[in-house]
Amino acid sequence: MASVFGGVEGGGTHSKAVLVGADGKILAETEGPSTNHWLVGVDKCIETINDMVQRAKMEAGLDPNTPLYSLGMSLSGGEQKDAIDKLIAQMKDRFPSLSQHYFITTDAIGAMATASDRGGVVLISGTGSNCKLVNPDGSQIGCGGWGHMMGDEGSAFWIAHSGVKTVFDAKDNLVSPPHDVTHVRKAMEEYFQVSDLMGMLPHLYRNFQKSHFAGFCKKLAEGAEAGDALCQYVFTQAGRVLAQHVEAVLPVAQEALLGGTIGLPILCEGSVWKSWELLRPGFTQVLDKVASSDKFKGRFHGYSLLTLQQSSALGGASLGAQSIGSSITMDYTANANIFYQHTFNSSQ
Repeated sequence: MASVFGGVEGGGTHSKAVLVGADGKILAETEGPSTNHWLVGVDKCIETINDMVQRAKMEAGLDPNTPLYSLGMSLSGGEQKDAIDKLIAQMKDRFPSLSQHYFITTDAIGAMATASDRGGVVLISGTGSNCKLVNPDGSQIGCGGWGHMMGDEGSAFWIAHSGVKTVFDAKDNLVSPPHDVTHVRKAMEEYFQVSDLMGMLPHLYRNFQKSHFAGFCKKLAEGAEAGDALCQYVFTQAGRVLAQHVEAVLPVAQEALLGGTIGLPILCEGSVWKSWELLRPGFTQVLDKVASSDKFKGRFHGYSLLTLQQSSALGGASLGAQSIGSSITMDYTANANIFYQHTFNSSQ
């Protein structure tokens, strides 16, 4: 099976596997549950990966007992070297017919490899948030990705928390709200099924579930779309802080990344980007200011926001192939779509 490469997109909730030929043709795709080893443990993680890949082999009409040439995995939680080495060692030991070679990277890097081989910025805003800049030479730098206790700015959790905290602070007369809190308070009480602020305490402590708390973001988006000023304000602030992640990594961007025909490519991953029009005022304002700064004036000409049309398992497969000196033909124009472009005025 020397000409068949495997890829895995491993998320905190759902995962995908893909088998692809050297010509880029997708032979099979399968799905499975979480493969974040920090959440489900190493054993469950590798069992799920093996199950998805073996099912994909059978779906493609291949012998499940013949190893793939390589298996490249784009996993959430796939950054720590010791943990990665442990995962690979256990896969080789427990599932010798899975693959000849292995490669593991993060979900952000796998996403970028799906969209481009020339680098760019990956800006994730789902339940949590993260940002990575990958230069054309492969060097990279990150901002965020530390979880809700230390970061996740601009994420669904952060947006939900901002809305709820504004209600609490207004009730305590600690901070004057930027806009009336009536709609957000009512939406909060309905979503969490409480009648007062004291009723929120179990959701903040004993029964806290990050994904459920983050789900309140959707209600705030609905409020913003209906015209509530506080909901709109929270999303504008989220747009600002997401753009600040880009600003944080921009100083190490190589000129080739800034001077391309579409400007700086920013790959936007996560469900919060479905509310781009709500994020847009704050996001564009920050990057306009960056472009006019002394540091970037004349260098930062514009940017494009892209969304993936293919699973980042495809990027994982490509990186896995590259790690052993092989390659997969990638149609990057089909793998990602541009949904917003901005060019700065020459006077900036």
